[in-house]
Amino acid sequence: MNINSKINLRILFAFVAGLLVLSACTDKNDWDTDSDYERMFRPAKLDATGVTVHTAEISFVAIPDAAYYQFELSQDSLLFENIISTFDTTAYKFTLEGLESNTKYSLRVKSVAAEAGKTESGWNAIYFKTRAEQIMEEVSSGDILSSSVTVRWEAGATVTNLLVNDADGVEIDNVTISAEQLEAGEMLLTGLSPETSYEVLLMNGEKQRGSASFTTFPETPEADYYIRLQAGDTLNFEVLDGLAVSSVTVTFPAGARVSNQETVQLPEGISFNFFGLPGDSKAILNVPQLNLGANHDYVKFTNLDISGLIYQPDGSTNGASNAYFINQASATNTTTLEFSNCLLHDFKNTLLRMKDSDDKYIENLNIDNCVAYNVPDSYYFINVSASNHVINNISLTNSTFYNIGRLFLHNKSNNNSVLIADCTFDYVLGSGRYFFDFSSSFGPADGFTMRNCILGSTQDEGAKGIRLNGTPTVTNCYATNDFVLGGASINGLNDYPGASTDLFADPTTGDFSIADESFDGKASAGDPRWYFQ
Repeated sequence: MNINSKINLRILFAFVAGLLVLSACTDKNDWDTDSDYERMFRPAKLDATGVTVHTAEISFVAIPDAAYYQFELSQDSLLFENIISTFDTTAYKFTLEGLESNTKYSLRVKSVAAEAGKTESGWNAIYFKTRAEQIMEEVSSGDILSSSVTVRWEAGATVTNLLVNDADGVEIDNVTISAEQLEAGEMLLTGLSPETSYEVLLMNGEKQRGSASFTTFPETPEADYYIRLQAGDTLNFEVLDGLAVSSVTVTFPAGARVSNQETVQLPEGISFNFFGLPGDSKAILNVPQLNLGANHDYVKFTNLDISGLIYQPDGSTNGASNAYFINQASATNTTTLEFSNCLLHDFKNTLLRMKDSDDKYIENLNIDNCVAYNVPDSYYFINVSASNHVINNISLTNSTFYNIGRLFLHNKSNNNSVLIADCTFDYVLGSGRYFFDFSSSFGPADGFTMRNCILGSTQDEGAKGIRLNGTPTVTNCYATNDFVLGGASINGLNDYPGASTDLFADPTTGDFSIADESFDGKASAGDPRWYFQ
Protein backbone atom coordinates (compact mmCIF):
# COMPACT_ATOMS: atom_id res chain seq x y z
CA MET A 1 0.00 0.00 0.00
CA ASN A 2 2.77 2.40 0.88
CA ILE A 3 4.53 1.79 -2.42
CA ASN A 4 1.36 2.33 -4.46
CA SER A 5 0.58 5.65 -2.55
CA LYS A 6 3.94 7.09 -3.32
CA ILE A 7 3.57 6.24 -6.93
CA ASN A 8 0.32 7.78 -7.20
CA LEU A 9 1.71 10.91 -5.59
CA ARG A 10 4.61 10.90 -8.08
CA ILE A 11 2.29 10.48 -11.02
CA LEU A 12 0.18 13.33 -9.67
CA PHE A 13 3.28 15.45 -9.19
CA ALA A 14 4.49 14.74 -12.74
CA PHE A 15 1.06 15.57 -14.12
CA VAL A 16 0.87 18.88 -12.23
CA ALA A 17 4.45 19.73 -13.24
CA GLY A 18 3.55 19.13 -16.85
CA LEU A 19 0.63 21.50 -16.55
CA LEU A 20 2.88 24.16 -15.11
CA VAL A 21 5.30 23.77 -18.02
CA LEU A 22 2.50 24.08 -20.52
CA SER A 23 1.18 27.10 -18.70
CA ALA A 24 4.58 28.76 -18.77
CA CYS A 25 4.60 28.54 -22.51
CA THR A 26 1.39 30.62 -22.84
CA ASP A 27 1.33 34.53 -22.71
CA LYS A 28 -0.44 35.48 -19.47
CA ASN A 29 -2.25 38.37 -21.25
CA ASP A 30 -3.28 36.25 -24.22
CA TRP A 31 -6.94 35.85 -23.22
CA ASP A 32 -10.09 35.94 -25.23
CA THR A 33 -12.06 39.08 -24.19
CA ASP A 34 -15.57 40.52 -24.55
CA SER A 35 -15.34 43.69 -26.62
CA ASP A 36 -18.14 45.21 -24.51
CA TYR A 37 -15.61 45.59 -21.69
CA GLU A 38 -13.02 47.42 -23.79
CA ARG A 39 -14.07 50.85 -22.42
CA MET A 40 -12.81 53.70 -20.27
CA PHE A 41 -13.33 53.95 -16.52
CA ARG A 42 -15.92 56.37 -15.23
CA PRO A 43 -14.52 59.57 -13.72
CA ALA A 44 -14.59 58.97 -9.96
CA LYS A 45 -15.38 61.24 -7.00
CA LEU A 46 -17.36 63.73 -9.03
CA ASP A 47 -18.24 66.63 -6.71
CA ALA A 48 -19.71 70.14 -6.69
CA THR A 49 -18.31 72.39 -3.94
CA GLY A 50 -18.46 76.09 -3.12
CA VAL A 51 -21.89 76.37 -4.70
CA THR A 52 -23.01 80.01 -4.83
CA VAL A 53 -25.88 81.85 -6.42
CA HIS A 54 -24.48 81.55 -9.95
CA THR A 55 -21.43 79.23 -9.78
CA ALA A 56 -20.22 75.81 -8.65
CA GLU A 57 -16.72 74.35 -8.38
CA ILE A 58 -16.59 70.96 -10.17
CA SER A 59 -13.89 68.34 -9.60
CA PHE A 60 -13.29 64.62 -10.15
CA VAL A 61 -10.41 62.13 -10.40
CA ALA A 62 -8.74 62.17 -13.81
CA ILE A 63 -8.76 58.96 -15.87
CA PRO A 64 -5.54 57.78 -17.59
CA ASP A 65 -5.65 57.71 -21.39
CA ALA A 66 -8.72 59.97 -21.50
CA ALA A 67 -8.69 62.34 -24.45
CA TYR A 68 -11.39 64.53 -22.86
CA TYR A 69 -14.49 64.43 -20.67
CA GLN A 70 -18.03 64.94 -21.88
CA PHE A 71 -20.59 66.68 -19.61
CA GLU A 72 -24.33 67.14 -19.63
CA LEU A 73 -26.06 69.68 -17.36
CA SER A 74 -29.76 69.36 -16.61
CA GLN A 75 -32.23 71.41 -14.52
CA ASP A 76 -33.76 68.61 -12.47
CA SER A 77 -32.88 66.00 -9.84
CA LEU A 78 -30.79 63.32 -11.60
CA LEU A 79 -33.50 62.74 -14.21
CA PHE A 80 -31.65 64.44 -17.08
CA GLU A 81 -34.93 65.24 -18.76
CA ASN A 82 -34.22 68.95 -19.05
CA ILE A 83 -30.68 69.10 -20.43
CA ILE A 84 -29.66 72.72 -20.92
CA SER A 85 -25.99 72.32 -21.78
CA THR A 86 -23.56 69.76 -23.23
CA PHE A 87 -19.84 70.49 -23.25
CA ASP A 88 -16.43 68.82 -23.47
CA THR A 89 -13.31 69.60 -21.47
CA THR A 90 -9.90 68.13 -20.72
CA ALA A 91 -9.89 69.72 -17.23
CA TYR A 92 -10.76 67.75 -14.11
CA LYS A 93 -11.24 70.92 -12.05
CA PHE A 94 -13.21 73.91 -13.32
CA THR A 95 -15.91 76.43 -12.40
CA LEU A 96 -19.43 76.28 -13.78
CA GLU A 97 -20.63 79.82 -14.30
CA GLY A 98 -23.87 81.46 -15.39
CA LEU A 99 -26.11 79.25 -13.28
CA GLU A 100 -29.52 80.44 -12.17
CA SER A 101 -30.19 81.13 -8.51
CA ASN A 102 -32.19 78.79 -6.28
CA THR A 103 -32.26 76.12 -8.99
CA LYS A 104 -31.85 72.32 -8.98
CA TYR A 105 -29.09 71.02 -11.24
CA SER A 106 -27.89 67.57 -12.27
CA LEU A 107 -24.45 67.14 -13.81
CA ARG A 108 -23.06 63.96 -15.38
CA VAL A 109 -19.70 63.14 -16.95
CA LYS A 110 -18.08 60.35 -18.94
CA SER A 111 -14.54 59.88 -20.18
CA VAL A 112 -13.73 59.55 -23.86
CA ALA A 113 -10.65 57.53 -24.86
CA ALA A 114 -7.65 58.79 -26.74
CA GLU A 115 -7.07 55.27 -28.13
CA ALA A 116 -9.02 54.57 -31.30
CA GLY A 117 -11.69 51.97 -30.96
CA LYS A 118 -11.84 52.09 -27.17
CA THR A 119 -15.34 52.68 -25.84
CA GLU A 120 -16.15 55.76 -23.78
CA SER A 121 -17.04 55.21 -20.14
CA GLY A 122 -20.45 55.12 -18.50
CA TRP A 123 -21.88 58.22 -16.83
CA ASN A 124 -21.15 59.39 -13.29
CA ALA A 125 -23.72 61.93 -11.99
CA ILE A 126 -24.30 64.34 -9.08
CA TYR A 127 -27.06 66.72 -7.95
CA PHE A 128 -26.71 70.19 -6.41
CA LYS A 129 -28.79 73.32 -5.91
CA THR A 130 -27.62 76.89 -6.28
CA ARG A 131 -28.14 79.34 -3.44
CA ALA A 132 -31.02 81.77 -3.49
CA GLU A 133 -30.05 85.18 -4.85
CA GLN A 134 -30.36 88.17 -2.55
CA ILE A 135 -30.56 91.56 -4.21
CA MET A 136 -33.19 92.87 -1.78
CA GLU A 137 -32.26 95.15 1.10
CA GLU A 138 -33.20 94.29 4.67
CA VAL A 139 -36.38 96.15 5.57
CA SER A 140 -35.55 98.92 8.06
CA SER A 141 -37.88 99.96 10.85
CA GLY A 142 -38.27 103.37 9.21
CA ASP A 143 -39.88 101.72 6.17
CA ILE A 144 -42.53 99.83 8.14
CA LEU A 145 -45.94 101.17 9.12
CA SER A 146 -49.03 99.43 10.44
CA SER A 147 -50.56 98.66 7.03
CA SER A 148 -47.77 99.31 4.53
CA VAL A 149 -44.07 98.82 3.92
CA THR A 150 -41.45 100.11 1.49
CA VAL A 151 -39.21 97.37 0.08
CA ARG A 152 -36.01 98.02 -1.84
CA TRP A 153 -33.71 96.10 -4.14
CA GLU A 154 -30.83 96.67 -6.54
CA ALA A 155 -32.00 99.49 -8.78
CA GLY A 156 -32.30 98.56 -12.45
CA ALA A 157 -32.03 94.81 -11.83
CA THR A 158 -34.00 92.50 -14.10
CA VAL A 159 -37.12 91.69 -12.05
CA THR A 160 -40.80 91.38 -12.88
CA ASN A 161 -42.96 91.13 -9.76
CA LEU A 162 -43.20 90.77 -5.99
CA LEU A 163 -44.89 87.85 -4.26
CA VAL A 164 -46.26 88.65 -0.80
CA ASN A 165 -46.58 85.64 1.51
CA ASP A 166 -47.99 85.36 5.00
CA ALA A 167 -46.12 83.80 7.92
CA ASP A 168 -47.13 80.31 6.76
CA GLY A 169 -45.74 80.86 3.26
CA VAL A 170 -49.16 81.21 1.66
CA GLU A 171 -49.22 83.69 -1.20
CA ILE A 172 -51.62 86.56 -0.55
CA ASP A 173 -50.60 89.01 -3.28
CA ASN A 174 -48.69 89.17 -6.57
CA VAL A 175 -47.69 92.71 -7.55
CA THR A 176 -46.26 93.65 -10.95
CA ILE A 177 -43.26 95.99 -10.86
CA SER A 178 -43.70 99.09 -13.02
CA ALA A 179 -40.96 100.65 -15.13
CA GLU A 180 -40.64 103.53 -12.66
CA GLN A 181 -40.36 101.15 -9.70
CA LEU A 182 -37.84 99.04 -11.61
CA GLU A 183 -35.63 102.05 -12.20
CA ALA A 184 -35.93 103.25 -8.60
CA GLY A 185 -35.48 99.79 -7.10
CA GLU A 186 -38.29 100.24 -4.58
CA MET A 187 -42.02 99.77 -4.09
CA LEU A 188 -44.60 100.71 -1.46
CA LEU A 189 -46.76 97.71 -0.58
CA THR A 190 -50.12 98.65 0.92
CA GLY A 191 -53.16 96.87 2.31
CA LEU A 192 -51.24 94.96 4.99
CA SER A 193 -52.55 94.11 8.44
CA PRO A 194 -51.11 95.62 11.64
CA GLU A 195 -48.79 93.50 13.81
CA THR A 196 -48.54 90.79 11.13
CA SER A 197 -45.48 88.96 9.77
CA TYR A 198 -44.86 88.84 6.02
CA GLU A 199 -42.27 87.59 3.54
CA VAL A 200 -41.75 89.30 0.19
CA LEU A 201 -40.12 87.44 -2.69
CA LEU A 202 -38.54 89.42 -5.55
CA MET A 203 -39.10 87.52 -8.78
CA ASN A 204 -37.85 87.50 -12.34
CA GLY A 205 -40.51 85.39 -13.98
CA GLU A 206 -40.35 82.07 -12.15
CA LYS A 207 -36.94 82.75 -10.62
CA GLN A 208 -36.48 84.27 -7.18
CA ARG A 209 -33.87 87.01 -6.96
CA GLY A 210 -34.30 88.09 -3.36
CA SER A 211 -36.44 87.98 -0.25
CA ALA A 212 -37.20 90.09 2.80
CA SER A 213 -39.19 89.46 5.96
CA PHE A 214 -40.77 91.96 8.33
CA THR A 215 -43.58 92.47 10.82
CA THR A 216 -45.90 95.42 10.48
CA PHE A 217 -46.18 97.82 13.40
CA PRO A 218 -49.20 98.18 15.61
CA GLU A 219 -51.75 100.58 14.34
CA THR A 220 -50.66 104.12 15.14
CA PRO A 221 -53.20 105.85 17.38
CA GLU A 222 -55.53 108.02 15.36
CA ALA A 223 -55.29 111.76 15.79
CA ASP A 224 -56.11 115.03 14.09
CA TYR A 225 -52.42 115.71 13.58
CA TYR A 226 -49.26 113.57 13.39
CA ILE A 227 -45.69 114.43 14.28
CA ARG A 228 -43.25 111.78 13.06
CA LEU A 229 -39.94 112.28 14.83
CA GLN A 230 -36.59 111.01 13.61
CA ALA A 231 -33.40 110.21 15.53
CA GLY A 232 -31.78 113.37 16.86
CA ASP A 233 -34.95 115.47 16.72
CA THR A 234 -35.94 117.68 19.63
CA LEU A 235 -39.38 117.49 21.20
CA ASN A 236 -41.14 120.81 20.77
CA PHE A 237 -44.57 121.88 19.67
CA GLU A 238 -43.97 125.05 17.70
CA VAL A 239 -45.49 123.23 14.73
CA LEU A 240 -48.83 123.32 16.56
CA ASP A 241 -48.98 127.09 16.81
CA GLY A 242 -52.11 128.26 15.06
CA LEU A 243 -53.40 124.75 14.35
CA ALA A 244 -56.97 123.99 15.37
CA VAL A 245 -56.51 120.37 16.46
CA SER A 246 -57.81 118.47 19.46
CA SER A 247 -55.45 115.45 19.31
CA VAL A 248 -51.87 114.77 18.26
CA THR A 249 -49.95 111.51 17.84
CA VAL A 250 -46.17 111.82 18.14
CA THR A 251 -44.28 108.79 16.80
CA PHE A 252 -40.71 107.89 17.77
CA PRO A 253 -38.52 105.62 15.60
CA ALA A 254 -37.28 102.47 17.35
CA GLY A 255 -33.88 102.84 18.97
CA ALA A 256 -33.72 106.60 18.47
CA ARG A 257 -33.12 109.11 21.25
CA VAL A 258 -35.28 112.22 21.23
CA SER A 259 -34.15 114.87 23.70
CA ASN A 260 -34.77 118.45 24.66
CA GLN A 261 -32.62 120.72 26.78
CA GLU A 262 -35.58 122.66 28.15
CA THR A 263 -38.86 121.87 29.87
CA VAL A 264 -41.52 120.65 27.44
CA GLN A 265 -44.86 122.40 27.92
CA LEU A 266 -47.84 120.57 26.42
CA PRO A 267 -50.30 122.98 24.80
CA GLU A 268 -53.58 123.11 26.67
CA GLY A 269 -56.74 121.59 25.25
CA ILE A 270 -54.88 119.06 23.08
CA SER A 271 -54.71 115.33 23.77
CA PHE A 272 -51.42 113.54 23.09
CA ASN A 273 -50.26 110.04 22.21
CA PHE A 274 -46.48 109.68 22.47
CA PHE A 275 -45.99 106.43 20.58
CA GLY A 276 -42.73 104.50 20.20
CA LEU A 277 -42.63 102.45 17.03
CA PRO A 278 -41.65 98.83 17.69
CA GLY A 279 -38.15 97.61 16.86
CA ASP A 280 -35.08 95.98 18.39
CA SER A 281 -35.04 98.58 21.17
CA LYS A 282 -37.41 101.23 22.47
CA ALA A 283 -37.05 104.85 21.48
CA ILE A 284 -35.63 106.98 24.30
CA LEU A 285 -37.60 110.02 25.42
CA ASN A 286 -35.24 112.20 27.40
CA VAL A 287 -36.33 115.64 28.62
CA PRO A 288 -35.47 117.56 31.81
CA GLN A 289 -39.17 117.99 32.57
CA LEU A 290 -42.62 117.78 30.97
CA ASN A 291 -45.59 119.89 32.11
CA LEU A 292 -49.23 119.11 31.48
CA GLY A 293 -51.44 121.83 30.05
CA ALA A 294 -54.60 123.17 31.66
CA ASN A 295 -56.89 120.58 30.04
CA HIS A 296 -56.33 117.27 28.28
CA ASP A 297 -58.69 114.44 27.50
CA TYR A 298 -55.62 112.16 27.54
CA VAL A 299 -51.84 112.17 27.61
CA LYS A 300 -50.46 108.72 26.81
CA PHE A 301 -46.93 107.32 26.56
CA THR A 302 -46.57 103.95 24.80
CA ASN A 303 -43.54 101.73 24.12
CA LEU A 304 -40.96 104.32 25.18
CA ASP A 305 -37.81 104.32 27.26
CA ILE A 306 -38.51 107.34 29.46
CA SER A 307 -35.09 107.97 30.92
CA GLY A 308 -33.98 110.48 33.52
CA LEU A 309 -30.33 110.06 32.60
CA ILE A 310 -28.53 113.09 31.20
CA TYR A 311 -27.00 112.25 27.83
CA GLN A 312 -23.92 113.81 26.27
CA PRO A 313 -23.93 114.80 22.57
CA ASP A 314 -22.18 111.52 21.72
CA GLY A 315 -24.93 109.53 23.46
CA SER A 316 -22.92 108.63 26.55
CA THR A 317 -24.01 109.28 30.13
CA ASN A 318 -21.99 110.20 33.21
CA GLY A 319 -24.47 108.98 35.84
CA ALA A 320 -26.15 112.36 36.35
CA SER A 321 -29.94 112.44 36.19
CA ASN A 322 -32.79 114.86 35.63
CA ALA A 323 -34.90 115.41 38.74
CA TYR A 324 -38.37 114.65 37.37
CA PHE A 325 -40.34 113.56 34.39
CA ILE A 326 -43.52 115.45 35.38
CA ASN A 327 -43.20 118.08 38.12
CA GLN A 328 -46.57 119.75 37.82
CA ALA A 329 -46.79 123.25 39.22
CA SER A 330 -49.50 124.83 37.04
CA ALA A 331 -53.17 123.86 37.14
CA THR A 332 -54.30 120.86 35.12
CA ASN A 333 -57.43 118.85 34.58
CA THR A 334 -56.43 115.69 32.71
CA THR A 335 -58.85 112.82 32.23
CA THR A 336 -56.25 110.09 31.57
CA LEU A 337 -52.49 110.04 32.12
CA GLU A 338 -51.16 106.69 30.94
CA PHE A 339 -47.84 104.85 30.66
CA SER A 340 -48.01 101.57 28.71
CA ASN A 341 -45.16 99.20 27.84
CA CYS A 342 -42.59 101.75 28.97
CA LEU A 343 -39.30 101.81 30.83
CA LEU A 344 -39.40 104.45 33.59
CA HIS A 345 -36.04 104.96 35.25
CA ASP A 346 -33.16 106.95 36.70
CA PHE A 347 -34.88 110.09 37.95
CA LYS A 348 -33.09 111.93 40.73
CA ASN A 349 -36.42 112.64 42.42
CA THR A 350 -39.47 111.03 40.84
CA LEU A 351 -41.62 110.23 37.82
CA LEU A 352 -44.65 112.31 38.83
CA ARG A 353 -45.00 115.04 41.40
CA MET A 354 -47.75 117.59 41.98
CA LYS A 355 -46.60 120.79 43.66
CA ASP A 356 -47.56 124.39 44.48
CA SER A 357 -50.98 125.89 45.13
CA ASP A 358 -52.87 125.60 41.82
CA ASP A 359 -55.61 122.96 41.58
CA LYS A 360 -54.48 119.75 39.91
CA TYR A 361 -56.74 116.88 39.02
CA ILE A 362 -56.09 113.68 37.10
CA GLU A 363 -59.09 111.39 36.77
CA ASN A 364 -57.16 108.23 35.80
CA LEU A 365 -53.49 107.35 36.18
CA ASN A 366 -52.68 104.04 34.47
CA ILE A 367 -49.28 102.35 34.54
CA ASP A 368 -49.45 99.05 32.66
CA ASN A 369 -46.83 96.61 31.38
CA CYS A 370 -43.99 98.87 32.50
CA VAL A 371 -40.65 98.41 34.26
CA ALA A 372 -39.73 101.18 36.72
CA TYR A 373 -36.36 101.33 38.48
CA ASN A 374 -33.46 103.36 39.90
CA VAL A 375 -35.26 106.15 41.75
CA PRO A 376 -33.61 107.09 45.08
CA ASP A 377 -35.15 107.80 48.48
CA SER A 378 -36.02 111.42 47.62
CA TYR A 379 -39.66 111.90 46.61
CA TYR A 380 -42.29 109.21 46.22
CA PHE A 381 -42.48 107.63 42.77
CA ILE A 382 -46.00 109.05 42.62
CA ASN A 383 -46.01 112.09 44.87
CA VAL A 384 -49.34 113.83 45.66
CA SER A 385 -49.33 115.85 48.88
CA ALA A 386 -51.88 118.69 48.88
CA SER A 387 -55.60 118.82 49.54
CA ASN A 388 -56.35 120.28 46.10
CA HIS A 389 -54.18 117.73 44.29
CA VAL A 390 -56.04 114.52 43.35
CA ILE A 391 -55.42 111.45 41.26
CA ASN A 392 -58.89 109.96 41.41
CA ASN A 393 -58.22 106.44 40.11
CA ILE A 394 -54.77 104.85 40.29
CA SER A 395 -54.18 101.62 38.36
CA LEU A 396 -50.80 99.84 38.43
CA THR A 397 -50.90 96.57 36.50
CA ASN A 398 -48.58 93.97 34.92
CA SER A 399 -45.51 95.94 35.91
CA THR A 400 -42.20 95.65 37.78
CA PHE A 401 -40.81 98.16 40.30
CA TYR A 402 -37.31 97.79 41.74
CA ASN A 403 -34.57 99.85 43.39
CA ILE A 404 -37.04 102.59 44.34
CA GLY A 405 -36.70 104.28 47.73
CA ARG A 406 -40.31 105.45 48.02
CA LEU A 407 -43.36 104.25 46.12
CA PHE A 408 -46.80 105.91 46.38
CA LEU A 409 -48.02 108.96 48.29
CA HIS A 410 -51.52 110.54 48.23
CA ASN A 411 -51.76 111.79 51.80
CA LYS A 412 -53.83 115.00 51.84
CA SER A 413 -56.99 114.04 49.95
CA ASN A 414 -59.33 111.16 49.24
CA ASN A 415 -59.68 109.57 45.84
CA ASN A 416 -61.95 107.00 44.24
CA SER A 417 -59.88 103.82 43.83
CA VAL A 418 -56.49 102.15 43.89
CA LEU A 419 -55.73 98.93 42.00
CA ILE A 420 -52.33 97.24 42.20
CA ALA A 421 -52.49 93.96 40.28
CA ASP A 422 -50.04 91.47 38.78
CA CYS A 423 -46.95 93.45 39.78
CA THR A 424 -43.48 92.53 41.05
CA PHE A 425 -41.65 94.70 43.60
CA ASP A 426 -38.07 94.23 44.80
CA TYR A 427 -35.47 96.23 46.73
CA VAL A 428 -37.97 98.98 47.50
CA LEU A 429 -38.64 101.30 50.47
CA GLY A 430 -36.05 103.00 52.59
CA SER A 431 -36.34 103.51 56.32
CA GLY A 432 -39.70 104.96 57.32
CA ARG A 433 -40.96 105.02 53.72
CA TYR A 434 -44.38 103.62 52.90
CA PHE A 435 -45.40 101.20 50.23
CA PHE A 436 -48.55 103.32 49.88
CA ASP A 437 -49.38 106.23 52.17
CA PHE A 438 -52.79 107.90 52.29
CA SER A 439 -52.06 108.93 55.88
CA SER A 440 -54.54 107.64 58.43
CA SER A 441 -57.10 110.28 57.43
CA PHE A 442 -57.68 109.56 53.76
CA GLY A 443 -58.29 106.68 51.37
CA PRO A 444 -60.11 105.52 48.24
CA ALA A 445 -63.89 105.61 48.42
CA ASP A 446 -64.30 102.47 46.27
CA GLY A 447 -61.50 100.60 47.97
CA PHE A 448 -57.86 99.68 47.80
CA THR A 449 -57.31 96.40 45.91
CA MET A 450 -54.05 94.54 45.72
CA ARG A 451 -53.94 91.16 44.01
CA ASN A 452 -51.51 88.74 42.35
CA CYS A 453 -48.41 90.63 43.44
CA ILE A 454 -44.96 89.62 44.71
CA LEU A 455 -43.17 91.77 47.26
CA GLY A 456 -39.42 91.12 47.29
CA SER A 457 -36.75 92.63 49.49
CA THR A 458 -37.02 96.00 51.20
CA GLN A 459 -34.10 98.43 51.30
CA ASP A 460 -34.32 98.85 55.08
CA GLU A 461 -35.94 97.01 57.97
CA GLY A 462 -37.61 100.29 58.93
CA ALA A 463 -39.71 100.25 55.74
CA LYS A 464 -43.48 100.51 56.17
CA GLY A 465 -46.50 99.01 54.44
CA ILE A 466 -49.90 100.54 53.59
CA ARG A 467 -51.41 103.37 55.60
CA LEU A 468 -54.94 104.62 54.85
CA ASN A 469 -58.35 105.26 56.33
CA GLY A 470 -59.81 101.87 55.48
CA THR A 471 -58.74 98.29 54.93
CA PRO A 472 -56.91 97.09 51.79
CA THR A 473 -58.19 93.97 50.03
CA VAL A 474 -55.16 91.74 49.44
CA THR A 475 -55.49 88.44 47.54
CA ASN A 476 -52.96 85.99 46.09
CA CYS A 477 -50.01 88.18 47.02
CA TYR A 478 -46.66 86.86 48.30
CA ALA A 479 -43.82 88.36 50.32
CA THR A 480 -40.29 86.95 50.46
CA ASN A 481 -38.63 86.63 53.87
CA ASP A 482 -36.47 89.70 53.15
CA PHE A 483 -39.54 91.89 52.67
CA VAL A 484 -39.26 93.33 56.17
CA LEU A 485 -41.52 96.06 57.53
CA GLY A 486 -40.99 98.12 60.65
CA GLY A 487 -44.62 99.34 60.74
CA ALA A 488 -47.96 99.59 58.92
CA SER A 489 -48.05 95.93 57.96
CA ILE A 490 -49.83 94.61 54.88
CA ASN A 491 -52.33 92.03 56.01
CA GLY A 492 -53.25 89.09 53.83
CA LEU A 493 -49.81 88.41 52.31
CA ASN A 494 -48.69 84.81 51.77
CA ASP A 495 -45.22 84.09 53.11
CA TYR A 496 -42.53 82.78 50.76
CA PRO A 497 -39.95 80.93 52.90
CA GLY A 498 -36.88 82.13 50.98
CA ALA A 499 -35.31 85.43 50.07
CA SER A 500 -35.85 87.34 46.84
CA THR A 501 -32.57 85.87 45.57
CA ASP A 502 -34.09 82.39 46.03
CA LEU A 503 -37.31 83.26 44.23
CA PHE A 504 -35.98 85.39 41.35
CA ALA A 505 -33.38 84.41 38.76
CA ASP A 506 -31.09 87.42 39.21
CA PRO A 507 -32.72 90.41 40.89
CA THR A 508 -29.44 92.36 41.07
CA THR A 509 -29.49 92.69 37.28
CA GLY A 510 -33.24 93.22 36.94
CA ASP A 511 -34.12 89.63 36.03
CA PHE A 512 -37.14 88.67 38.11
CA SER A 513 -37.94 85.44 36.29
CA ILE A 514 -39.34 82.92 38.74
CA ALA A 515 -36.50 80.50 39.49
CA ASP A 516 -38.26 78.34 42.10
CA GLU A 517 -40.40 75.74 40.37
CA SER A 518 -42.10 74.84 43.66
CA PHE A 519 -43.42 78.38 44.19
CA ASP A 520 -47.23 78.31 44.35
CA GLY A 521 -47.54 81.62 42.52
CA LYS A 522 -45.11 80.77 39.72
CA ALA A 523 -47.77 81.32 37.03
CA SER A 524 -50.29 83.49 38.87
CA ALA A 525 -48.46 86.13 40.89
CA GLY A 526 -46.20 89.01 39.99
CA ASP A 527 -45.58 90.67 36.65
CA PRO A 528 -46.60 88.04 34.03
CA ARG A 529 -43.43 88.65 32.01
CA TRP A 530 -41.54 86.78 34.75
CA TYR A 531 -43.77 83.71 35.08
CA PHE A 532 -41.97 80.39 35.43
CA GLN A 533 -41.35 78.85 32.01
